[in-house]
Amino acid sequence: MKKLLAILAHPDDESFGSGGTLSKYAREGVDVHICIATDGAAGSVEKGFEDARNDLVGVRAIELETAVTIIGATLHNLGYRDSGYINDPANNHPDAFIQCDETEAICRVVKLIREIKPDVVVTHDETGGYFHPDHIQCWRITTPAFYAAADPKQFPELGLEPHQAERLYYSAFSNTWVKIYRGLARLRGQDPTKMGRNKDIDMTRLGMDPKKIHARINYRDYWEIKAEASRAHASQGGGNFVRRVPIWIQKRWLATESFMREYPKVPDGFKESELFP
Repeated sequence: MKKLLAILAHPDDESFGSGGTLSKYAREGVDVHICIATDGAAGSVEKGFEDARNDLVGVRAIELETAVTIIGATLHNLGYRDSGYINDPANNHPDAFIQCDETEAICRVVKLIREIKPDVVVTHDETGGYFHPDHIQCWRITTPAFYAAADPKQFPELGLEPHQAERLYYSAFSNTWVKIYRGLARLRGQDPTKMGRNKDIDMTRLGMDPKKIHARINYRDYWEIKAEASRAHASQGGGNFVRRVPIWIQKRWLATESFMREYPKVPDGFKESELFP
């Protein structure tokens, strides 16, 4: 059985982000594992869920377990504290993911890779998608762990056989759609440098050169599963960022998730439609 391991920052990243791809492979016979690095403690909450603040870690844990079950995957947790977005006071919490001992964190991911023995590993890209510190930290930890897991000289104290996964991908998106969205925002009188629920997302910085997007995964047949998994994260809005878009448009034009291939290296402009060889 083929195996996929996604190492992501927060509860909801597995649904809002690569949920379509993860659902597709789980339904097609792949043994999908999802590892979430943080507890989501610093996340904002949707209107009507203010009481969730009293136990946000517990609420998000239940939402995550529900979503991962819907996707059809096995859940793992690294257990770090959510670091919050850029300049959030949570950045400085001693238990925050971005404050962790990176060698220890890499060792924990190496252990996971050697135990699961995935064929494919997926994580965030170096920008974290929208420059979230925890997403970037996930990339910073997972990338060296991917290579270290295959090196018998690294972390021999784990007592586990080295494992070389066949591929490493970063979730990413083309700046083509970002440019269109920025234009629409300006037409609506919005400032594209101050987007998102907290007006702290700068849309002018987001997205990758389309030539660097190597894999595009069509999950149209599994759209409903991603939507259901996203709805499980009700305290985070349940994926309401696309609710204004008609479903037929979502399925026809938006049911694609994109990735950059880190290993083995491929040239800019390389295109593929599957993550597995």
